[in-house]
This record gives sequence, structure tokens and C-alpha cells, in this order.
Amino acid sequence: MCVAKALDDRMHILVKQGRAPFVGSSRGHEGIQVAATAALTPDDWLVPHYRGLGNAVARGLTPREWMLAVFAKAGDPLSGGRNIPGGSFAHKRLNIAPVSQVVAAWIPKAAGVAYASKLLGDGRVTLCSFGDGATSKGDFHEGLNFAGVHRLPVVFVCENNGYAISVPLSLQAGNPDLAARAEGYGMLGVRVDGTDVPACYAAAREAVRRARAGEGPTFIVARLWRINSHTSEDNQAKYRPPEELEDAARHDPLLRFEDWLIARGWLTAQQARRIRDEVDVEAGEAADWAEQQPDARADELEAHVFAPG
Repeated sequence: MCVAKALDDRMHILVKQGRAPFVGSSRGHEGIQVAATAALTPDDWLVPHYRGLGNAVARGLTPREWMLAVFAKAGDPLSGGRNIPGGSFAHKRLNIAPVSQVVAAWIPKAAGVAYASKLLGDGRVTLCSFGDGATSKGDFHEGLNFAGVHRLPVVFVCENNGYAISVPLSLQAGNPDLAARAEGYGMLGVRVDGTDVPACYAAAREAVRRARAGEGPTFIVARLWRINSHTSEDNQAKYRPPEELEDAARHDPLLRFEDWLIARGWLTAQQARRIRDEVDVEAGEAADWAEQQPDARADELEAHVFAPG
């Protein structure tokens, strides 16, 4: 969680300096992302949305690998320098499947990956994450309905921060209880506080167990607060009142988990501060290193796009 935050913070600095083009912030989402990913085995599949930096880092994406993607360098393992940061978290070694930047388009893909696992009998579980805005798309219905019909080994995680860019949930859904939709697809719906890391892990671990045991899919809805604007191209102060922004900052899952660990004597405030300082330095060094790496070559633009003739 600290690494994801450090990379996110560093990206905002890079954008302000004109060194990087874009940030799709994951601040406020780290708790459910890291906890849910921790419930998987290395052989399982991850299909995260474009805000899923915490998922990717928990899966094993290194700061240097991420910064290669931020600067669109030739060595970028996620898209080979062909996408905006977070536009694709595809990583073959880490079993992260490629997604689309079209909202919710990856949900049917995740159902397809899980369907393949069921046909192959390989025992793998697929974890698919998305925001509340994705639940307003037809892809959401198609993906969850297919998964429910075929009892697929997939866990759907909705990171409900209450906004689809600038559109509040009240203008997206007639029933704001998104988890209630699960019943219509014949699957279990679970509600969890997305800022409570132990609770998120417990919910995800049980959902993964059910999927692996052949008990079908689960739809987890994690309520959380988006701390930063939707992207660096957005200004949330234009549509979120000041008191709401202050409230969001108080719902930081990283700080809440830190307090939880300190209260149990498993971490001290000094150790927590040292961890934050160390990963901040690592993120800065990774950015400086990646910026000096070779750029993607224009003559390789069509590689992996068109099959050779």
C-alpha cells in the first residue's frame, strides 16, 4: 500500500514538472486493491481496471517497471510504450490480463478468462476490479450474467468511490445498494468497508475460496473514498463540496491500517514513518532511472497489433 501511494504521489510530481503526461490516481483505493490481490495465488488471474495500481504492485509489479510505463519506454512490460499510465496493466509473468480503457469492457473478458479456467479444470480463480461507474454499463450486466449462468470461478470487486468521474452514484443507480444486484445474477453479493484492510482481505479470501471450490462467483462491493481527482485532467473541487473532500482525506485506508497495526503492537509509528520514507526514495529513484531508458521505437508501432502477413 505504501509503494502504491509513493508511486502515485511521484506521478503527480512528474505531471506538474511536465515530465509525465497523466495520472489516474488510486489514492483511497489501495486497501481493497492490495487486500483482494493478496487473497490470490500466483497462478490465479488478475483483471484490474485502469486505477488498479495497488493490485498490480501487490501482484509483483516493481517501481521501475511501473515508471517505464509512465514514461512510455521501450522496456515497458505493460504495453511496450503504447499506452498511457494505467491504460493497461497487462503483465504475462504476473498473470495480469490486458484490459481496455473503455469503461467496463474488461468485465466480460474476465468472465471469459474464468470460463477458460473452468473448461480446462486448471483450478485458477480470476479477480476482476472496476469502479461504480462500470456498473452502469451493459458490459457489467453481460459479464456478471454469464458468470452466474456458468457458475464461473471469478470474483468481481466494485471499488465504489461514489463517483463515475464527476457523476455521483445517486445519478447512476436507482438503487445505490449495488451489491443487491448480485441476486439477479445468481451469485453472492458482499458489502465491505473498502478502507478496512483486514475486512477486505477476509471478504476476498472467502470469495476466492468459494470460486476455487466450485461454488460460483461473488460480487464484492467495497465502499471507499476517492482522495484525489479522477485524473490529473480533472478538478474534483468543481463538483465535490469542500467538506466532502475533507471527509475523503480522513478515510485513507493506509492510515487506518497503520493505526490498526500499531494498536496491536505489530508496527511502531517510527517504523511506519521509515517505511514511507524508504518507498518515497525508491519511487523517485525509479522515476529518474526510467526516464533515462530508451524510448519506444516508431518503426515498431505495429508490433503485437497486426499479425505478420
